[in-house]
Amino acid sequence: MNDPITYDNGAPNTHGGASTDPSPLTDPSPLTDSSPRETLTIEEAVNRVCEKVTLKLVLMFAAVSLTVLNVGPGTYMAIFTGYIPYTEWECVSVKCCDLLAAAASTKGFYSYETMCNNNLIAGSDFKWTSKTKSFSTKWGFYCQNEAKLSLFSSVHSIGTFLGSMCSTGVYERIGRKKGAIVGSFLTLIAVAASAVANNYYILLLLRIVYGFGMQVTYMGSYCWIVETAPTYLRNPISNLFALGWSAGIFALIGISYVIHDWHYVHAAVACVDAVAILPFFLLPLPESPRFSLLKGKEEESKKTLTVLAGLSGTNVSLDKIDLVFEEKDQSYFEQIKDFKCHPTMLKQTLTGMSIWFMVSLIFYSYQYGWSKMGHGLHSIYSFSALGEAISFVIPVPCCRLLGRKKATIFFFGLIIVMNGLAMLNVKLTAEWNLEHLASLIGSIGGGAAYNLMFLYTGDS
Repeated sequence: MNDPITYDNGAPNTHGGASTDPSPLTDPSPLTDSSPRETLTIEEAVNRVCEKVTLKLVLMFAAVSLTVLNVGPGTYMAIFTGYIPYTEWECVSVKCCDLLAAAASTKGFYSYETMCNNNLIAGSDFKWTSKTKSFSTKWGFYCQNEAKLSLFSSVHSIGTFLGSMCSTGVYERIGRKKGAIVGSFLTLIAVAASAVANNYYILLLLRIVYGFGMQVTYMGSYCWIVETAPTYLRNPISNLFALGWSAGIFALIGISYVIHDWHYVHAAVACVDAVAILPFFLLPLPESPRFSLLKGKEEESKKTLTVLAGLSGTNVSLDKIDLVFEEKDQSYFEQIKDFKCHPTMLKQTLTGMSIWFMVSLIFYSYQYGWSKMGHGLHSIYSFSALGEAISFVIPVPCCRLLGRKKATIFFFGLIIVMNGLAMLNVKLTAEWNLEHLASLIGSIGGGAAYNLMFLYTGDS
C-alpha cells in the first residue's frame, strides 16, 4: 500500500491523486502573523491605548482625587481644633468686672486687647463661653502662650518637608501606588491617635507624622496621575486631582461646624482619611506603567496598559508592541550623584526649587490669616476654600488663552497688586473691607501659581 502523499503545506492526500480540497489546510497563505513589530515609548503607548475619553476613564482619574482628601484637613486642622475664641468669654473676678464697669461700651470689651493687655487669666478672671472646645482653651494657649498654637501649625511643614525629601526613595523602592498607600495609612494613624492625645508634645509629634504621610500620599498620587494619564488629558486631570484638596477642606469645615470638641473633630477626620484609602483597594488602580517599565517589568507595564485600554474602550493589541525602556535600579543617593554628571539638570532643579519656595510661601501665607479677618470662622474659611477650588480650575484655561509663560506672569502680577491693595484701609460694607476682597483674589492668584508649578514639574 502506497504511503499518502504529503504536500508543502504538510496536509496528506489520502485520495492518491492531486488534492482538490479547498480547506484552509491547502490555503497557500501564511498561517502566522508577519506584521512588523512596533516600538513605542511609554507615553506613546499610553496615548495609543487611551485614544478615546470615556466616562469610565474619567471616573478612574476622579477616584484618585479622593485619595488626597486628607491633605486639606491636615493643612487647616490647627485652625479649627486650636481655635482661640477671644470674643467669647465673660468675667468671673472682681478685677475683670471692674474693667467691664469702667469700659465705655460692652461692644468691644470682649476682645483680644482686653484679655491680653490686662493679663486676665482663664478660670480666675474669666471663663470661656464658646461652644467650641479646643485644645488651646484646654491647655491655656492664649495671649502670651499663643505661640504654642503657632508652633503646632508650623510643625506640620516640618513633616511635609521630610515627606518631600523621603518620598522619592519610597516611590522608587515600592512604587507610586504603594507609596501613596503607606502615606495614607500614616495620616490615618496620626489623626486617629491625635483624637485620644492628652499631651501637647505628643500632639506635636503626631502633627509632624501627619504632615509626612500627607506629603507622601499627595506626591505619590500625583506621580501616578502624571505617569498614567495620556498627555492630552494630563493638565485637566491634574486640575481635577487638586480639587480633592479643596473637598477635604470643605469636609473639615463641615465637621467642625457640627462637632465642637477637638477630640471628636480628629476622630471624624480620621473617618475621612479612611475613605481616602478606599479607592486604592476598591477600584482597579494599577501601578504606574512607567514605574514597572523602569524596573524592567515590561509585562506588568503592558497589563496596566491593557486595563487602561479596557477603560478607554480602545481595541489595541500589545502583542506586537515593544516598549522602549532603560532598566533603572539606582539608589536615592546614586540619583543625587547624577547632578554632577548633568550640570544643566542641576541648574534647572535649583531654579525650580527657588520658584517652588517663593510660590509656596505666597500660597501658604494666605491660608493662616483668615481667622483674623472676621468673626464667622466657618464662613471665612469657606470663602478661602472656595478661592482655592477656583485657583485649581482656572490655570488650564488661562494657559490655553495666554500661554503658560504669560499665564504665570499674570498670576504673579495679580498677587503683587492684591498685596498692595490689601494694605489700604478702605471699607466696602459694615463687615467687609478692601483687605478681605484683595486677600480672596490674591489667594486665588497664589493657588493658581502653585498649581501651575505642579503642571510645569509634571511636564519636566
